[in-house]
Amino acid sequence: MIDEPDGTQGRKTDFHCQHCGPLQDRLASLQVELGRLRQEFRRGQIIAQVIGELHRLANRQAAIGELGELMVDLLVEALAVDSAALLKWDGLRGRFVIVHGRSLAPDWELALPPSEVPDGCNSDRCQQAPFRFVELLHQTTALQRWIWVCHRRAGLALLLGDALDSGLNRGRFDADDHRIAETALAVYVTLHHLDRTETALKYSETKYQALFDGATDALAVLDPDSGLILDSNRQAHEIFGRGAGIGRRRRALEHFLFDAAGDARDSLADQRARALAGETVPAEYQFRSAANQSSWIELHFKTVEIEGRTRLLAVLRDISERKQVEARLQYHALHDALTGLPNRAMILGRLQELLDSRYPRYERSALLLLDINRFKVINDSLGHDIGDRMLAMIGQRLQSCLRAGDIVARLGGDEFLLLLAELRQPGDAMICAERAHQSLSDSFYIGDHEIHATASIGIALNQGDRQRAEDMLRDADIALHQAKARGKDQPYVLFDSAMYDQMVRLMQLERDLRRALEQREFEVFYQPIINLATGALKGFEALVRWRHPQRGLVSPADFIPVAEETMLIVPLGWEVLADACRRLATWTRCYPERMPITICVNLSSRQLLDSGLFEDIRRLLAETGCDPALLELEVTESVLIENSDTARMLLNSLRDLSIRLSLDDFGTGYSSLSYLHQFPFDTIKIDRTFIQTMDQSDGRLEIVRAIIALARALGKNVVAEGLETLEQVDLLTGLGCDFGQGYYFARPMNAVAAESFLTKASVLSAAERSAGWAAAVAPKSDRAALN
Repeated sequence: MIDEPDGTQGRKTDFHCQHCGPLQDRLASLQVELGRLRQEFRRGQIIAQVIGELHRLANRQAAIGELGELMVDLLVEALAVDSAALLKWDGLRGRFVIVHGRSLAPDWELALPPSEVPDGCNSDRCQQAPFRFVELLHQTTALQRWIWVCHRRAGLALLLGDALDSGLNRGRFDADDHRIAETALAVYVTLHHLDRTETALKYSETKYQALFDGATDALAVLDPDSGLILDSNRQAHEIFGRGAGIGRRRRALEHFLFDAAGDARDSLADQRARALAGETVPAEYQFRSAANQSSWIELHFKTVEIEGRTRLLAVLRDISERKQVEARLQYHALHDALTGLPNRAMILGRLQELLDSRYPRYERSALLLLDINRFKVINDSLGHDIGDRMLAMIGQRLQSCLRAGDIVARLGGDEFLLLLAELRQPGDAMICAERAHQSLSDSFYIGDHEIHATASIGIALNQGDRQRAEDMLRDADIALHQAKARGKDQPYVLFDSAMYDQMVRLMQLERDLRRALEQREFEVFYQPIINLATGALKGFEALVRWRHPQRGLVSPADFIPVAEETMLIVPLGWEVLADACRRLATWTRCYPERMPITICVNLSSRQLLDSGLFEDIRRLLAETGCDPALLELEVTESVLIENSDTARMLLNSLRDLSIRLSLDDFGTGYSSLSYLHQFPFDTIKIDRTFIQTMDQSDGRLEIVRAIIALARALGKNVVAEGLETLEQVDLLTGLGCDFGQGYYFARPMNAVAAESFLTKASVLSAAERSAGWAAAVAPKSDRAALN
C-alpha cells in the first residue's frame, strides 16, 4: 500500500466531518420524534386501557360505584402516582367530597364551589388557577405534585398526585398526563350518565308495570285497527286468560262477548271508532270470562302512544255485583214484597207494550181488577198476619187459574190485577173471570182458622181500540165498583161506555157538591115522628136537601153516596147538625108548651172517624143553647161494624152529655144483638124495606114483630120508617110499635113548614082511628109548604 500524501488524508477527513454533522442532527431529531411517538403510544395505550376497562365493566352491568373505584386504580397505576381521588359536588354542604380515593383521607373535602375551581391544571402549571384553590390544596393535602381535572356540568372532578418523594416518582406532569385524566373523567361521566338514564328508564318501566299490574281495573292494550289484545294486566288475565294477548293466541275483545254476533259486536266497534275520534263514552257488556263465567263489564276506551304508535287502552271494570244489586232493586221495584207477584208498575208496563204492539194477535186483550169483599173484617178480626198470609194464598190461586202468558199482579191492599193477552174472543175474559171467582170459593185454612172469601171483579176489554194502559185500569175500576154495588148475584161486570158516562156524571156531581157547600145551596128539611098510640108529635128527623141552580131539588139518594165517598159528608153533616141545634134552641124558647120535642140527626161513618167530633158537639150545644136531652143522634149498623171501638167510645161520651142515641136501619145489615147491649141506644128504627112489605110476607111481618118485642124487652123505643098507609099504621100500633114516620103523616118539610106543623097540626090517636074518625092534618094554608 502506498501512503497518500498528507493533504489527501486531510481532505477526506474534512469531507466526512462536513457530512456527518447533519446526519447526527437528523439522528437526534429522529430519536426525539421516536420518543414522542413512544410517549403518544404509551398515552394511547393508557387511555385505551382505561376506556376498555371501564366499558368492560359497564357491559358487565357493574355498579357505577365500581366503575369509579376502577378508574381511580387505573389512573394510579397508569400515571405512576401514589394518591388519587374522584370527587363529587355536594350541593347541600357546598363543597367537593371524595367518592373514591387512594391515599387521601376519606373525609377530605374541598370547600369551594364549581365556579371557583379550574377546569384543569397541575402543580407545574397553576399560574392561571384561582389562588384560593391552589392555597387550599397546599393547606389540606400533602401532595407535592398534582393534576386537577373538573367536569362542571356533571359536578365531578379528579385529583391525582404524589404525596411522597420516593425517588421513583416522576419529576413533573406533562400535557399527556393531563389529557389521560381528562379522557378518563369524560368516559366516566358518559357512563355515569348512561347508567342514570338506564336506571330512570328501568324505574319508569318498573313503575309503569307496577301501575299497570297494580290497577284495580282490568287494563288491556289493543291494536286500534284489528281490535286484538296486545297486552293485558293481571286483572285482565282473570277475564281473558293469560294467552289472550300473547303470541299466536291473541284475540279481540269481541271474542269474549256473550252476544258476539249481534248488537254487542257492532256497539263495541262503534265505541272503538269513537274513542279514536277523541270521544270517550263508557258502555256496559256481558262478558264470558276465561273460566266461562258470566260477568258484566263497564268498558272505556282511550287512545295512548306506546313506542311511537297509537294504541287503544281498554279499561274494564267488573260491575257484576252492581248489576246484581240493580237487578234486585229492579225486581223489588216491579214486584210486590208480600206476595212476590208483579206490581202495578210492571203489569201496566206490560199492558202498554201490548197496546203499542202492531202484531194482530195482541189486538184483543183484557184487564181484570179483582177486589176481595169484606177483607177489612178479616184483617180486623183475625189480625194482619193472617190477612197477609191469606193475600199470598189468593195470589197463588189466581196464578193457577191463568193461561200461559197471562199475568196476575197485586195492586195493593186486597186488590189484584189480571192481564189476559191474545184473547180469541171477548167471552174468554168472562170465562177467566169465572175461573178466578171459583178459585176463591174454596175455604182458606190458615192456622186454626177456616176463612171464606168472595171477590168482585171489573173487566175492561181491548179490541184494538185502546191506547193507554191507565185508561183500561180506570175502566176496570169503574166496572169493579158496579160489581160491588150489584153484590154477590153478579160478581163480575164488563165495562161499557155507559158506566164511564155515569162516572163522568158522578165527577161532575162531586164538583157541584163542593160548589154547593161554598154557595150554601143545601137546606135542612124536617120529617115529623108521631106517637102511634096518642097521635102526638114526638119530634122530627133532620134531612138534607139540595136546591141545585139548574136541576132543582136533588134527591139525597143521588148525592149522599158521593158525599160519603169524597168526605164531603163531614162538612155537610155538620151543617145539618148545627141547623138542628139552632132550631131546637129557638123552638124551646118560643114554644115551651110543646116541649119536649126532639130532633134526630144522622151521623155518618166519616164523621165518627173525626177525633174532634165530641168536643165540637159539646161546643155547638153551648153556643146555641140547645138542650142536649132534646137532641137525638142516630147511626147505622154498618158504622158499628166498620168502627166498633171508636164508635163505642164516642157514643158513650155523647150519652154522658144526655144526648139520646138511635140505631138506624136495624135488620138490614149484619145485625147483631150484641150491639144492643154494647152501645147505649135509646131507640131502634125499623127500616122502610120491612115496613113496606110486611103486609105481603108473613116472614117480613114476623121480623118486624120480633124487633118490636126485642126492643120492648130491652126497654128501648121503636120507630117505624116509611109509613104510607093507614093499614100499616094500625098493624104497627097493634104490634106495640111506639113511633112512626112517613108520607102517611107528612112529607119532609122546610123549617118554616116544620114550625107551623109544630104549632098547628094534629094527628088522630089510635083510639080515634079505631072509632072511624077522619084524619086531622095540617091546616090547608100550610099544606103547600109540606110538599
